[in-house]
Amino acid sequence: MDFISWLLALIGIGSDRAMHQSDRRAEIARLNAEVAGEAGRTLDILAIATPRLTRLASQVATDLPDLQPTIVKFLDEQRSAALQLIQMTEDNKRKIADARGVVDWDKTLRDYQEWRVTASRIPPWVQGVVDRYDAAFLEAGIR
Repeated sequence: MDFISWLLALIGIGSDRAMHQSDRRAEIARLNAEVAGEAGRTLDILAIATPRLTRLASQVATDLPDLQPTIVKFLDEQRSAALQLIQMTEDNKRKIADARGVVDWDKTLRDYQEWRVTASRIPPWVQGVVDRYDAAFLEAGIR
């Protein structure tokens, strides 16, 4: 193999590696955005449920004084967790864009895939808890 062929092969390998890293970085950015979307869905669920559940809990405040603070605490904790998750995705967006040097993009991609799967479970879980509260109020005849 002559020098020019060797040089062209070397350049080709370098460009393949760069394209592979670019693809991984784009995939990681997409997964990060999807996590932010799941946190946004959670905030939407909480924004709709909070006034209704707070009102329903206040109707039984004389009979069950601990119920309203418990419900409000749960809603506030979940809202805080979703906001923290959104802040983490914003920080990660900057880190992904500014990544320099040697980064193990394959490991990072696996980590983000796991994070995405975990984040996708949050909105249905929060919705399930809200639905259970609604069902309990409905059974008690509180509307």
